Amino acid sequence: MPALRRTKVAVIALGAAIAGACNRGEQARPSADTTAVTHRPAAGTLVRVAYVADSSGAAALVDSLGREGWQAATGSQRPPNGWAVGIIVPGDTVLAGAIAHVLRAAGMQPQVVGAQTSTSGIAVSVVAVNRGTHGMSARVRWVSSQDRRGLLVVEDPRGAENDPVPNGFVFAREGLPPVQRDSSWDAAAATDWKRVAYSRAYTTRPGESDSVPASEWRRLARGVGLRESIVRMHAFPTSGMVSAFGAARTFVVDVSVANDSTPVREVALPIAEGWRLAWAANGSRLAIGAPADVISDDGQASRWRLVDPESGASRGVVDAASLAPVQWVEGPTIDASTAVDMTQRRAFRGGGVAVESEDGWIRLFVSDGGRVRVPRIIGPGIALASTVSGEFVVAIAPDPNAKAYEPPNHLIVYHTIRQ
Repeated sequence: MPALRRTKVAVIALGAAIAGACNRGEQARPSADTTAVTHRPAAGTLVRVAYVADSSGAAALVDSLGREGWQAATGSQRPPNGWAVGIIVPGDTVLAGAIAHVLRAAGMQPQVVGAQTSTSGIAVSVVAVNRGTHGMSARVRWVSSQDRRGLLVVEDPRGAENDPVPNGFVFAREGLPPVQRDSSWDAAAATDWKRVAYSRAYTTRPGESDSVPASEWRRLARGVGLRESIVRMHAFPTSGMVSAFGAARTFVVDVSVANDSTPVREVALPIAEGWRLAWAANGSRLAIGAPADVISDDGQASRWRLVDPESGASRGVVDAASLAPVQWVEGPTIDASTAVDMTQRRAFRGGGVAVESEDGWIRLFVSDGGRVRVPRIIGPGIALASTVSGEFVVAIAPDPNAKAYEPPNHLIVYHTIRQ
């Protein structure tokens, strides 16, 4: 492929829209601010994206990619291919693989080369919201704290006949490590946004008989970690077609104690309940919701009771109207038959930064050298929500590991740390 066309294809595939920036022989141009800004080196991954016939064309491509938000560099000349041009992804091979997947779908032949120091000023990791089953389709929802420093995002899969299917979630608070859990019936952020409660989902294995064997009840109770009699008392049907039951156990995770050497604190409450969860308005009590007699995946609680979030001790009943309100935001549905428009533009601003997504790429705009706001590519996808400083970004992105019969996109959270 001629150098002119090769360079243009590479820039367009990487989300660039710079007319004339890739003419053969064009020299690299300085960016708007020539002030040298030194960022702390961080672990990154080199992805080779193109070969260009001559060094001036390679330099022009590197310059164009840099203005779009990539940390790009030329490599050695490799006849007959030409000069190698690569991007240094500010993350591990998971992020690099996701970027390479998108470029490959655009007709390029990217190659993940290996570890390379990044000086882009950010470090990015990818947290999949749900690593379990996605069901026939999945609903997306999230809620933000009032100060926009916290996020709780949920992927809620749907089953056949609207049967209950366990969810996956990510709870994130700026300055603290994110919490991701699969196989949960529900999750609720405390009013202080330093704790999150979730109900771990356990299910019996579907069988052909009209009843659940005693051995299966024993297996279910072992999984829950409580007496079989308690688990049976609070179990609920999970299918309208076969004999199958589900159980729950509620956990409370405290992220406020976490630091570089101390993990989050997680407490398993000694109760086999938790179809729905909420918090008292003052955050001192956790509310446990019981399922209705006829259960469905989106079914609400039939009644509520309060418990101590440390011990699980009962603290009486409560009306739903007196619980802390939660303003969920519904996002796009993820399934194999409905396309998600990745090209639309979305922007979130605050805290001196801006998160923007357009043409399938998400960028973080930060002040560089105090004089200009420059873009930094976070990763592929469309941004749905962001914390105030851009540390956590909720996104739908192409899934490089999706099977042919699965949705091509998945729900993720980008964790971005500025260096």
